[in-house]
Amino acid sequence: MQDWMALPAGFEPATSGLENRCSIQLSYGSPLQRTSRDARRQANPIARQGAACYSFAVICGRVLLLFSLPLLTGCGTISYYAQAARGQMELICKRQPIEAVLADSKQPEILKARLRLVNELREFAATELDLKPGDSYTHYVALDRPMVLWVVNATPEFSLKLKSWWHPFVGRFEGRGLFGKLQAEQLAKEFRAQGYDVVTSGAPAYSTLGWFADPVLSTFVNFDDAGLAELIFHELTHQRLYVPDDTAFNESFATATAQVATLKWLTARGDEGACKLYADSVKRLHRITQILHITRNNLRTLYSNPPDDINALRRHKANIYQKLRAELEILQNEPGFSSVQDWLRRPLNNASLGSVAIYHRHVPAFRKLFESCNHNFPDYFKAVEKLGELPRTERHRALDILRLSAP
Repeated sequence: MQDWMALPAGFEPATSGLENRCSIQLSYGSPLQRTSRDARRQANPIARQGAACYSFAVICGRVLLLFSLPLLTGCGTISYYAQAARGQMELICKRQPIEAVLADSKQPEILKARLRLVNELREFAATELDLKPGDSYTHYVALDRPMVLWVVNATPEFSLKLKSWWHPFVGRFEGRGLFGKLQAEQLAKEFRAQGYDVVTSGAPAYSTLGWFADPVLSTFVNFDDAGLAELIFHELTHQRLYVPDDTAFNESFATATAQVATLKWLTARGDEGACKLYADSVKRLHRITQILHITRNNLRTLYSNPPDDINALRRHKANIYQKLRAELEILQNEPGFSSVQDWLRRPLNNASLGSVAIYHRHVPAFRKLFESCNHNFPDYFKAVEKLGELPRTERHRALDILRLSAP
């Protein structure tokens, strides 16, 4: 979300590839949210709801405004924001109303079935989850590529701190999203040449957080039912609440909310088998992220008290990653963990661990908060809004306390 961030392959719940999603906190889509709930929040936007449907002229005006702001402030290059504007305009120009697709006899029935499911998920979000879809996911866009964009994450060689970029309305975000794969690979190459640890991930979806009505994309419409539900609920959560300059808070909040929302939806469907499969996949995902969390802690200890010899530091770092790889190689042989093979095909480095941590660092804390609100979504969102209003340091301290009390 924003963000342009994606969880590396091999960490998806079920078989959806869901976590490879990106909620782009668009510098231009300003990711976030929609109509303020009151004048105070409008002045300091934390929660906005419901995306509205605008005329094409208004949409074009917003694209020009949002992508020209960084140029006026000197916070981005012309080429970067030009590609971002082109990418967003492509989605706007190619979109078709879902109702028109459903009425088109030439469209395949399998696509229509997926779009009907999207309509069902939108209705459930509005009536049962206190999420406001607005006009998001009322249009469909067929793309000729497997991902809508590609995200580049980078860290210094001996640091876990992801490089961040400033975006209007969103603040700083730890990732760079590009609509062209070759452009992303070129940026990654440039960072590697500067000595950074780098990871590039494809993102099947992103959220403009209410500046535009986000469409259903061909890159994710064929996810399995649980995966599609989780993605829709994740992105709608970004529209429900977004805190500038705190990517880990926003992504962890959306991840945790989407997980409990998906379980609620599957339960309402009466599909006990699907419920168990999804719950088990979430547990497996948690187990993997815990292994990565331990690795990050070991690296943090190393980087905070490094040996004087840089070659010795590199050896210690390599040993930590070799241990992680060995653990994952064992884990992939356990039932349900075969997708870990995808992770093992990728380089293990600070950037890849960081891109995962953004989505999962605070998930246990938000799950605990949801439980303390008796699984009531309106009360839960009010509690999260209060967290969002705290200064960043206090907010993270509160989340750490919640995490420590989680099972």
